[in-house]
Amino acid sequence: MSKSLVEWVKGDGSRPPIVVTAAWKGGDGKSTLGYEVAYQLGSILTDFDWDKGGCSMSWGFRAEHRVRAPLLEAFERGKTPTPLQGKRKPDLIPSHPDFGLNQPAPNKVADGLEQWARDLDSPLSVDCHPGGCDSTYGALQAANTVLVPAVLADKSLNALEGMLEELTDYPLLIIPYMVKSPPARLRKRLRDMTARFGIPVGPVVSYYPWIPARSRRMAICSEPVSKQAMPFVRQIDAVVDAVINYDA
Repeated sequence: MSKSLVEWVKGDGSRPPIVVTAAWKGGDGKSTLGYEVAYQLGSILTDFDWDKGGCSMSWGFRAEHRVRAPLLEAFERGKTPTPLQGKRKPDLIPSHPDFGLNQPAPNKVADGLEQWARDLDSPLSVDCHPGGCDSTYGALQAANTVLVPAVLADKSLNALEGMLEELTDYPLLIIPYMVKSPPARLRKRLRDMTARFGIPVGPVVSYYPWIPARSRRMAICSEPVSKQAMPFVRQIDAVVDAVINYDA
């Protein structure tokens, strides 16, 4: 039976859900996927990617223009951060360039995220830094669902295979992402890989050449949706439905 968004937001009674977007390789569309899914879920986007290409800069947050660093302060002081309010984009707990050198231990990250979800009474969508690091492992510990974009290219699939070998027991959901017209051997490789590790595969999101060149800060899924963006929005909605009804 399908679950509604309202039912999903309530979580399991202990706290609202936590959705993590993670990938072992950068440049595979992880942050765009996480940004749009966060907006459609109405969750608070929590940015653990300290590089300039992450969600915080896309949102419009510039750490160099701010006196405070909410993410660093939250972990240092053990307090729940106050998200920045988004208009036609998700609310944001922004990252900071110094977070990479000041990541708490994974258990502290997991405990923090769970406490924030309870205190804010809201689902969280966590965008991780590419690759395995303390903040990513902590987010994975707290996750109800882990979205993993899978680009059908050799280097991307190599990284995905390494990730699946390491994280088989986490609630992963593979999203074939930026899909053009991949060779049959790459499609087969993804099918074989996910079958071998027993990892579910979610809806496909196609390649849209206008997305990498886009400079606007609002979510693509925010209304009014352009005719150009409508196919992408429909595919993101399918991913959102898969997250809501994910059964680990």
